[in-house]
Amino acid sequence: MDNYKIEKAPSYYSQAYNSIKEMIFNGVLKPGDRIYESKLASEFQISRSPVREAIRSLEKDGLLLIDNKSKITVYKPTLKDIEDIYECRQALESQAARLTTRKASNKDLEKIENILLETNEKIEHFDDTLIQNIISLNTQFHNLILSFSQNSRLQNQSSHLNLLTHFYRSIDIYEHNRNMDIFNYHLKIFHFIKKRDEEKAAQTMYNHINNDLQHLKDIISMNYTI
Repeated sequence: MDNYKIEKAPSYYSQAYNSIKEMIFNGVLKPGDRIYESKLASEFQISRSPVREAIRSLEKDGLLLIDNKSKITVYKPTLKDIEDIYECRQALESQAARLTTRKASNKDLEKIENILLETNEKIEHFDDTLIQNIISLNTQFHNLILSFSQNSRLQNQSSHLNLLTHFYRSIDIYEHNRNMDIFNYHLKIFHFIKKRDEEKAAQTMYNHINNDLQHLKDIISMNYTI
């Protein structure tokens, strides 16, 4: 009977949530843009209820802001925001790199290496259509290291930062040189993990996230700070 199961279609709420989120990540909805529940419902050709629910969830995620007059805008980052979030990432992910170096199996390391090989292939054939693929692969690299740390508390703390971290990656400038800079850091981190050098793996991860922070601060200073 398993072959005849009917797959449940995604709810309108889920579809609205994912569509709005992707519109933000892909720059269709830009930081500071005002959005309207009724307009989105019309564009999605659904009722306002699931759109309203999606907007509330995205507000909790930090991607949308709703003021006391119910005005809805796309989150606009400040220097203080990214400094706070990246300081948390430095602490959590450098420890994750340390633990992964200690605990990851050889099979785990192969999974990280495969992500790096795929990333390298995308960079070698780089064009603007691959930017989102590269961002996704970079996210997977970090997520695997968090996962292989085998520390559920650490992973849970990091998960609260995931969407805003992805948002920051989406506003980063991913031209060829920037891609190579990020990729080279990932290679160094993996090199020390594979060598089982906990201190250097942790320090390189810390330096990598600090490098990202400085780069983002430059971008946000020019474009988004309020």
